[in-house]
Amino acid sequence: MVGAVLLAAAITLAPPAESATVFANRTAFAEPCTGTINTFPDRLAREARTAFAALGWEVGGAVGPGFTRRAMVDGADAAVFYVHSHGDLYWDSKSDARVGGFRADAGLCLGAPIVLPSEIAAMRRGVPPASLVYISSCHNGERASRLSSAFGIAQRKVQGAGEPDSFYVSYVGTAWQGAALRFERAFWRGILDGAPAGAAFDRALLVAFDPEHLAPEWWGGYGHMPHGPSAELPDLGGRRYV
Repeated sequence: MVGAVLLAAAITLAPPAESATVFANRTAFAEPCTGTINTFPDRLAREARTAFAALGWEVGGAVGPGFTRRAMVDGADAAVFYVHSHGDLYWDSKSDARVGGFRADAGLCLGAPIVLPSEIAAMRRGVPPASLVYISSCHNGERASRLSSAFGIAQRKVQGAGEPDSFYVSYVGTAWQGAALRFERAFWRGILDGAPAGAAFDRALLVAFDPEHLAPEWWGGYGHMPHGPSAELPDLGGRRYV
């Protein structure tokens, strides 16, 4: 099942406001915790980091045990945000409801701290809405999640004039890593080929994955182009992004 984003090294960086952040839960998917070798988190993280950098963003984040609740909340004011981890609907006493969220890493197979929308919203108070948020986890594409709102992105789809400059992506129900890798690779490729986020999402729906293993959902502005400040799309010279 989809759960965690993985980067190649364990780092912790506090991002400035105009930045991208990739967080990775390595431990929950590692062999000591699962009994099997799993390379999907590393590959998913590489896709996100490569795309963000090519779009003109400075990329920071935390990987492995350095992905603590505090590191994530401190970095939640990033303009572009990606996390791959186990996600679910958890009880939030501040909201008095079950809401979306995801596990931090913290070096724990079980019992890792859970990051909730209320924590992210508190950290982002006074910060403009995020440009692009990708929560690569189970259940956080559902309306009950509230994670998109925590990043300032309303749970609605807007196409055409006056659409918001934000885009949110996640998955409904249970998501599987193999299907997520195919979908996300196509999504990033679409954006780097010059498509707006909504069109890149639609293109990614056309790749071969079992719909029982993945149900992507989005909110925000269909035509939004999540470029970094003063960035231009890369010239791929006719090459396809891989």
